[in-house]
Amino acid sequence: MTDALPPLAAALDAERTANDLSLNELARLANLSPGRVHAILSGATPNPGVLTVRAICLALGRDLAWLGRRLK
Repeated sequence: MTDALPPLAAALDAERTANDLSLNELARLANLSPGRVHAILSGATPNPGVLTVRAICLALGRDLAWLGRRLK
Protein backbone atom coordinates (compact mmCIF):
# COMPACT_ATOMS: atom_id res chain seq x y z
CA MET A 1 0.00 0.00 0.00
CA THR A 2 1.26 3.50 -0.85
CA ASP A 3 1.15 6.65 1.25
CA ALA A 4 0.63 8.86 -1.81
CA LEU A 5 -2.44 11.05 -1.78
CA PRO A 6 -5.11 10.52 -4.41
CA PRO A 7 -4.68 13.05 -7.27
CA LEU A 8 -7.71 15.12 -6.21
CA ALA A 9 -6.49 15.48 -2.63
CA ALA A 10 -2.93 16.21 -3.74
CA ALA A 11 -4.00 18.92 -6.22
CA LEU A 12 -6.27 20.70 -3.76
CA ASP A 13 -3.81 20.50 -0.88
CA ALA A 14 -0.94 21.75 -3.04
CA GLU A 15 -3.06 24.76 -4.06
CA ARG A 16 -4.02 25.38 -0.43
CA THR A 17 -0.35 25.41 0.49
CA ALA A 18 0.54 27.64 -2.48
CA ASN A 19 -2.12 30.10 -1.31
CA ASP A 20 -0.71 29.98 2.24
CA LEU A 21 -4.08 28.99 3.69
CA SER A 22 -4.57 26.92 6.79
CA LEU A 23 -7.03 24.09 6.64
CA ASN A 24 -9.37 26.06 8.93
CA GLU A 25 -9.18 29.15 6.74
CA LEU A 26 -9.90 27.13 3.61
CA ALA A 27 -12.86 25.50 5.35
CA ARG A 28 -14.21 28.90 6.35
CA LEU A 29 -13.83 30.29 2.82
CA ALA A 30 -15.49 27.21 1.32
CA ASN A 31 -18.27 27.27 3.95
CA LEU A 32 -17.44 23.69 4.94
CA SER A 33 -16.48 22.14 8.24
CA PRO A 34 -12.76 21.80 8.91
CA GLY A 35 -13.30 18.06 9.42
CA ARG A 36 -14.86 17.71 5.97
CA VAL A 37 -12.03 19.64 4.31
CA HIS A 38 -9.43 17.61 6.19
CA ALA A 39 -11.08 14.35 5.09
CA ILE A 40 -10.94 15.46 1.45
CA LEU A 41 -7.40 16.84 1.52
CA SER A 42 -6.05 13.84 3.38
CA GLY A 43 -7.59 11.41 0.92
CA ALA A 44 -9.96 9.89 3.50
CA THR A 45 -12.85 10.98 1.26
CA PRO A 46 -11.55 10.06 -2.21
CA ASN A 47 -14.78 10.88 -4.07
CA PRO A 48 -16.41 13.97 -2.55
CA GLY A 49 -19.41 15.50 -4.28
CA VAL A 50 -18.89 17.90 -7.14
CA LEU A 51 -20.49 20.80 -5.25
CA THR A 52 -18.10 20.28 -2.35
CA VAL A 53 -15.11 20.18 -4.69
CA ARG A 54 -16.41 23.29 -6.48
CA ALA A 55 -16.70 25.13 -3.14
CA ILE A 56 -13.09 24.27 -2.30
CA CYS A 57 -11.88 25.29 -5.76
CA LEU A 58 -13.69 28.63 -5.56
CA ALA A 59 -12.26 29.24 -2.07
CA LEU A 60 -8.83 28.69 -3.64
CA GLY A 61 -9.60 31.17 -6.43
CA ARG A 62 -9.87 28.37 -8.99
CA ASP A 63 -12.64 26.70 -10.94
CA LEU A 64 -13.45 23.13 -11.89
CA ALA A 65 -11.79 23.56 -15.30
CA TRP A 66 -8.50 24.30 -13.52
CA LEU A 67 -8.91 21.16 -11.45
CA GLY A 68 -9.70 19.11 -14.53
CA ARG A 69 -6.46 20.26 -16.14
CA ARG A 70 -4.49 19.39 -12.98
CA LEU A 71 -5.94 15.89 -12.89
CA LYS A 72 -5.11 15.01 -16.51
